[in-house]
Amino acid sequence: MIADSAKRQFQAVLVYQLDRFSRNRYDSATYKNKLKKNGVRVISAREVIAEDASGVLLESVLEGMAEYFSAELSQKVKRGMRLNAEKCLFTGAGVPLGYKIVDKKFVINDEEASIVKRIFETYLAGNTMADIIHYLNENSVKTSKGNPYNKNSIRRILTNTRYIGVYKYGGLEIPGGVPSIIDDVTFEQAQILMDKNKKAPARAKAVEDYYLLTTRLFCGHCQCAMTGFSGTSHTSKFYQYYGCVTQRRRGGDCKKKSVQKNQIEDLVVESVLSVLTDEYIDDIARKISELSLKEGNTDTVKRLKRLLKENEEATANLVKAIEKGTAVELLSSQINKRQIEKADLEAQLAREKMICPILSFDEVKFFFG
Repeated sequence: MIADSAKRQFQAVLVYQLDRFSRNRYDSATYKNKLKKNGVRVISAREVIAEDASGVLLESVLEGMAEYFSAELSQKVKRGMRLNAEKCLFTGAGVPLGYKIVDKKFVINDEEASIVKRIFETYLAGNTMADIIHYLNENSVKTSKGNPYNKNSIRRILTNTRYIGVYKYGGLEIPGGVPSIIDDVTFEQAQILMDKNKKAPARAKAVEDYYLLTTRLFCGHCQCAMTGFSGTSHTSKFYQYYGCVTQRRRGGDCKKKSVQKNQIEDLVVESVLSVLTDEYIDDIARKISELSLKEGNTDTVKRLKRLLKENEEATANLVKAIEKGTAVELLSSQINKRQIEKADLEAQLAREKMICPILSFDEVKFFFG
């Protein structure tokens, strides 16, 4: 509008009343002055303002009142939001995955909460963020905003303290202000693992399968990760080592010397084998089997099994109806749909079980053998 006024395309700007033009008297004065220089007047439909000295005074009073009411309204809105926040009520921001709003309060959305739990379980089981993203997107699971998952969305979920019941608004934090989806221990383990992965650049510098202790070996001096690296001597002999990332970094002050790959790996393997007695292996196999059974029976697995059961019951009812001669063609079509749905549910269940397989005692013991 200001730019067009310089082209002399119009003679006046008509507003309902002056506070529609601006509620900031400084902005109003600035833009009115620019319009006046371009020969354009600002006319209020509701307020009759003379063009003499009294009109100048009245206009400034009206503009001052408009700014006052705007500032007062802003204060009231902020005060209301703060009072709602102190009561742990919804203040209008986005609703995280796993929750829904009922009577302005955060309530757990069971179906979405199972996705949140699955993300934490899968991450703590050793899967990378890329693995989790691929799984969720492949199964058409969306974020709370309906978008595909990426590293940022997964990271936001894994670091969101609201999932352990912390209500946040501005600088206000209220533990227990919302129902928790994740327990404190699981959440803390996820933070430790994320921090560990952040500090371990070993995957980029050495192939994990080749350097057996990658992401598992730490410096005894500074506690930082030790990563695999290789080099060639002046005689063209090939050497492999594990070195402290701090010591190898330019300007690093750690005094830990690099150790030969074969030497440290052999030492670790010998130490592990020395404690793996038959009795100890049985104990480990029993605990791993119990843990895999517990972790494998996730909320997602339970949900898919429930849906499969409902599908089978519905199909059985349709078959009974056909046997009685009721709308055979229509019911046959419904059965076909149920069979397609069943195949899809079985495929999802199979993929879910592959992520956290349930291992028997004998299977785990065979692995150690």
